[in-house]
Amino acid sequence: MNKQDFLNELNQRLELLDPKERRELLSDYQEHFRNGVEAGKSEEQIVFDLGRPEEIAADILSERDIREEQVETDYYYVPRKNQNENRTVSKQVLIGIGLFFLDICLVVPIMATLWSVVISLWVTVGAFLLSPVLFGVELLFGADFEFYQMFVSIGLVGLGLMLLFVANALTKFTSKTTMGIIQWHKYAVKGGGKNA
Repeated sequence: MNKQDFLNELNQRLELLDPKERRELLSDYQEHFRNGVEAGKSEEQIVFDLGRPEEIAADILSERDIREEQVETDYYYVPRKNQNENRTVSKQVLIGIGLFFLDICLVVPIMATLWSVVISLWVTVGAFLLSPVLFGVELLFGADFEFYQMFVSIGLVGLGLMLLFVANALTKFTSKTTMGIIQWHKYAVKGGGKNA
């Protein structure tokens, strides 16, 4: 706290005094600051030496038998009405039309791409995991046995197991995103609060 802050706070806390007496007291404290600065002290050090303004003001007022009025600050919670709570049908229709065009231009192509990737990844995983079975079926129908085919099918099973985790994670992400978009659409059309 610097000199100006100290004097401002002290002035506020001494408002119950006669204005002339208050000016004299503030003048005395300004003198304290002048003397302290001449002695080489900083304003913060002088404030520290003088004490807190509220304590000084309380002492001065109690010497003069003036009681500070305790002002209780009551805070009231005033709930604000949700602006989206009661949307009219016409607003809902307009928002629905806007969302439709947004979906056509942006959301549907992105989500269709994501779901296509998910489906193709699951098909790939299934084919890789079934490659030994397909290799066995091929042998049953009279194909020549080649070692490289057996090793390729074992390698494809390993690759399929690795892709299984990727496909699972991508499916969870895509389904969560789809549900989020649906919930957002419901919220945007009906509004927040009880209607959503």
